[in-house]
Amino acid sequence: MKIVVLIGSPNKNGSTNLIAKEFEKGAVEAGHQVVMLDVAHANVGVCGGCVACGYNGPCVKKDDMKMIKQEILSADMLVFATPFYYYGMSAQP
Repeated sequence: MKIVVLIGSPNKNGSTNLIAKEFEKGAVEAGHQVVMLDVAHANVGVCGGCVACGYNGPCVKKDDMKMIKQEILSADMLVFATPFYYYGMSAQP
C-alpha cells in the first residue's frame, strides 16, 4: 500500500514531525511504501480563483502543488500530521 503523509508543522524538530516519523517507521516495517511531504515548507501559492484550470486542468501557478497533487492521487492512504493551534489544524501562509 502506498501511504502519503502530509506534514503541516512549521517546527521541523517538533512533536508532530516526531510522531510522523514514528508512523513512517511502523508503516515501512509493515511492508508499506511511505512518502513524507513537508507541506508546511513547500512552495505552494494561494489560489487566486482565476479558474484558468477549469477546476480540472493544470494550475497556472508553477509551484509544488502539482507534485503534491500527483502524490495524493496515487496514494492508497492519506495521513495528515498537523499540530493543533487554537483547536484547529495548522494553515501555513
